[in-house]
Amino acid sequence: MISTLPTDCLNKIFECLEKDKATLHSCLLVNRLCCRISVEILWRNIWDFKCIDQIMRTLIDCLPNESKDLLINNGVTSIPISNPPLFNYVSFCKVLSIPHLLIGYCTYIEILTKDPKNYLIIQEILKMFMKQISSLKKMDFCFFEDDYDYYYSFYEKYNFLNFINFPGANDCLKNLSELICDSYINSEFFLQLSKICHNINSLVIKFEETVSVVGIKDLIFCQNNLKSISFTCNNGRDIFDNDILNCFKASTKHSNTLTELFLYGISLPSTFTKIIFSNLRALKLVFSINVDTLIKFLVNNGKNLEELSVFRCDNNSLNLAIANYCQNLKSLYIHFPSNGIEELKMIFVNCQQLESIITSCGYTHLSGKRLLELVAKYSPKNFHELKLREANLNSKDHLESFFSSWKDRIPLKPFSLIINGNGKDPLNNNIIRKLVEKYKGLGVIKKFENSNK
Repeated sequence: MISTLPTDCLNKIFECLEKDKATLHSCLLVNRLCCRISVEILWRNIWDFKCIDQIMRTLIDCLPNESKDLLINNGVTSIPISNPPLFNYVSFCKVLSIPHLLIGYCTYIEILTKDPKNYLIIQEILKMFMKQISSLKKMDFCFFEDDYDYYYSFYEKYNFLNFINFPGANDCLKNLSELICDSYINSEFFLQLSKICHNINSLVIKFEETVSVVGIKDLIFCQNNLKSISFTCNNGRDIFDNDILNCFKASTKHSNTLTELFLYGISLPSTFTKIIFSNLRALKLVFSINVDTLIKFLVNNGKNLEELSVFRCDNNSLNLAIANYCQNLKSLYIHFPSNGIEELKMIFVNCQQLESIITSCGYTHLSGKRLLELVAKYSPKNFHELKLREANLNSKDHLESFFSSWKDRIPLKPFSLIINGNGKDPLNNNIIRKLVEKYKGLGVIKKFENSNK
């Protein structure tokens, strides 16, 4: 039956299985056509696989003969001798992860520290990527913290980023849509990249002590349709130094296209309070929260937000501003002080599109019991999910009271309650399981999770 379907139809069916790796693997044995379609999808992002060593063997098998000859002539003895691969696997790749290629889980890469000649393997693989991948979509060269020391010593010896000058690099990289990088990469690399890549939609930059600000600023500025920016900084440097501020200034060019802004360890700059980001839908802030600046930002930009996350900040003035200026929110991650009942009520009353809240309870915040009462009584009709940390729900009566109240909602929307950590008095799982089964059967509960992690 499947062999009679047109190829275009099969392609569309298999595309729906992109995230279902197990099913795609099972299709490899159906016939050659199904095998090829499955392989093409599976190889888009090979770095997700656990068997990186096997991936590396296949990549080396795919090397052209001239590359293999070069390696052998330079004394690289770890080149396997095997039959040509069934497909040109490399041409299917859409993602390049430099960290995985250099120092991931691969035993092939570990030999670099033993014999520097083996660096040539990486060089030839990168050369193959540039020449055979027609359009790379995502590139990642943000290294894991545990590997920094190794990376720095390795980077001093080998300029592995010279792949940007390899034949075919311009065509390979010109349609890059997602870039994840560290700021300490040589500024010349970013400058060259800014001349090639003008269609990046998502940009993630981790700021380190060394910043290639000129290159990064130019790369940000020259994009045509930048939609998502993520700046992270967790090394204790001055978050308002000129390097980072210049990158913020470059990003203001994209005030009409930006839909998502994520800042980790970096406060919103005051200059952003005077700019209208007309399409901003998601704002995520972790640490280094300047409440006054954030409130001023929300005055101009809160009305279009659908998702707002403010990590570890419990401030009634901020929550009041959310209620007044962010009335189209669907998802909210915020903390509510123990005296913040009225502000939460106002959020429920004003934000009628709200569907989900993530929050913590604990000693200085609203208790889990009180939150459930307020959700049951005041939450808007679309609301259906609550995620709690340190909920301090110390009896099944607290949950049953909430589920019973929710049962009477009109219209009834099945509720998802996720509890991560329940303080010093964990809920009895057996009792809760029976309670959950009862209310699932009544259509009140969609999902319930109770973890003490």
